[in-house]
Amino acid sequence: MKLYTNKKYNTIALYAILVIAINVFIVLAVFKLNAILNILSKIMSVLMPIFWGLAIAFLMNPIMVTTEKVYIRYVRKPKRPTVLRAVSVIVSSAVFLGIIAGVIAVVIPELINSFNEIINNFSTFVNKGERWLDKLLKNYPKAKDFTMDKLLEFGTDLTKVQPMLENILNGAWSFVNVLYDFVLGFIVSIYLLLSKEKLIAQTKKIIFANFRRSNAEKILRFGSEANQIFSGFFTGKIIDSIIIGFLCFVGLTIFNMPYNLLIAVIVGFTNIIPFFGPFIGAVPSAFLMLIVEPRKVIWLLLFIFLLQQFDGNVLGPKILGDSTGLPAIWVMISIFISGGLFGFVGMLLGVPVFALIYRVVRDSVETKLKRKKMPTDTRYYIENDKKLLTPSERKKPLTLEELEAMDIPAADEINEAVDNEPEIFPVNEAEEPEPEAVSETSEPLPEQLPEQLLEQ
Repeated sequence: MKLYTNKKYNTIALYAILVIAINVFIVLAVFKLNAILNILSKIMSVLMPIFWGLAIAFLMNPIMVTTEKVYIRYVRKPKRPTVLRAVSVIVSSAVFLGIIAGVIAVVIPELINSFNEIINNFSTFVNKGERWLDKLLKNYPKAKDFTMDKLLEFGTDLTKVQPMLENILNGAWSFVNVLYDFVLGFIVSIYLLLSKEKLIAQTKKIIFANFRRSNAEKILRFGSEANQIFSGFFTGKIIDSIIIGFLCFVGLTIFNMPYNLLIAVIVGFTNIIPFFGPFIGAVPSAFLMLIVEPRKVIWLLLFIFLLQQFDGNVLGPKILGDSTGLPAIWVMISIFISGGLFGFVGMLLGVPVFALIYRVVRDSVETKLKRKKMPTDTRYYIENDKKLLTPSERKKPLTLEELEAMDIPAADEINEAVDNEPEIFPVNEAEEPEPEAVSETSEPLPEQLPEQLLEQ
């Protein structure tokens, strides 16, 4: 027995199954939310090494590509590309691990020592701060008491945090999990970089096999733009933040600021966040300086402000260029939304994600305008805003003089004119039209048919 399929009913059945599945998922999400969250957390913990591998491969890829380009340009064209790929992966891995080892060996111990010194000498810092506040807030005792209470609460919190920090440094379980995921992710990144072209080709095969050619090309173009935006943004931002952190360290050392390395790390790390990063880093730095050396707070804030101006107007545009193409207003909106929803990670990823959405929407709008044969330049819509709208014709009301000048006929005159109007087709009632002669060859009328049948 041969079965015949109907594509129309198959499509309807597929949509029905999808609707039922979505409804079931919504019901489960409402009544079994905790169970679903637990399952998702387990899935995320299992996939975390893969996420680490993707992130590490994404950061190591520019180093690998640069190594290959330098070798091809200055040495020779490789006879065995696999050997060159293996060497470039080794070089990128060595650079990546060297940077991490340098940060751990130089920065982390200094940060720990600074943190412990702040905690151990906190009472001395509080006394200095109290004397300084006595002079500053001499006429405002309530503000002084409020500030001192907050400082004491902060000191209590620091004493609580110190044992936690020591536990983490001695090998807390969370640190072991992070290290485990990082090591596995690093191994995954090596395999991803070695077979990068093959994995990309397989992804293209899957896309072209499951989508129309036009849709597949759109997906690949979207992926290329996403890679360009994310790689350009993060690579440039990391280099920019390292330079800013180094300049901050040098400047604070010249001005003989205490805890210069700790403040430089804070400023450099928060500088990864666009627009608001330096100001976010200035808040804990200023608070730390307020505890240690209150007189130098103003100088520290002024130095960080000048450093931010140098980064925003000189260094940042030179390194980043137009990697995102996102206007300043959309940068602020993206940081507000993504930071409010996802915290610090949202601040890091919000700008490139919004830049990608902005580019897709811009290309779609320009394509539709070209179809309508309209200009795509934004300046045209700024300079010719009045030409875009067709002026509406509004009839002006008649004035009294115009109404008086008009010759409006009376109703009797209109009726008399209608009665006296000649007929277009006059008909003489006395003369009646003669009936037309019926020819012999013409077909008989219906009433004549019975008489002819009788004669026959």
